[in-house]
Amino acid sequence: MNWRKLGTGEKISLNEYLHDWLKDNDDHKIYVGCDSHNSGNKTTFAVAVVMHNQRKGGHVIYSKLILPRMSSRYERLWKEVELSVETAQSMIDSGIQKPDYIDVDLNPDPRYQSNSLLRAAVGLIESMGMEARYKTLSPWAISIADTLCK
Repeated sequence: MNWRKLGTGEKISLNEYLHDWLKDNDDHKIYVGCDSHNSGNKTTFAVAVVMHNQRKGGHVIYSKLILPRMSSRYERLWKEVELSVETAQSMIDSGIQKPDYIDVDLNPDPRYQSNSLLRAAVGLIESMGMEARYKTLSPWAISIADTLCK
């Protein structure tokens, strides 16, 4: 994936950038999330990594991925989960701490279609030793990813 800094669009290496940022920011939390948007014959995914320093505020890096249109809502939502988990695993494999949360764009209310994937997504994330956050728990990363993928 090609990663960029939000604001400048500067191309970066995800793991090198995080490693350097973490050296200078000891009081922090990291959130990873993904959202997607269908337009025409393509689906755009945006993965956001939010670095939140408790004293200095937030900082975001992101990557976009454009694929042929995914008509199935479930396939698209599951791909969002996969991209978030892959990003978090890449961080861990590079010796960077696991994210504090993986934010998923799924709803705990059974009236919404995304609810049918929530238990599977949370199970996957937790089985990898990470913590999931979903719509009612103020997931910052998917809010940012939502803006980026449109």
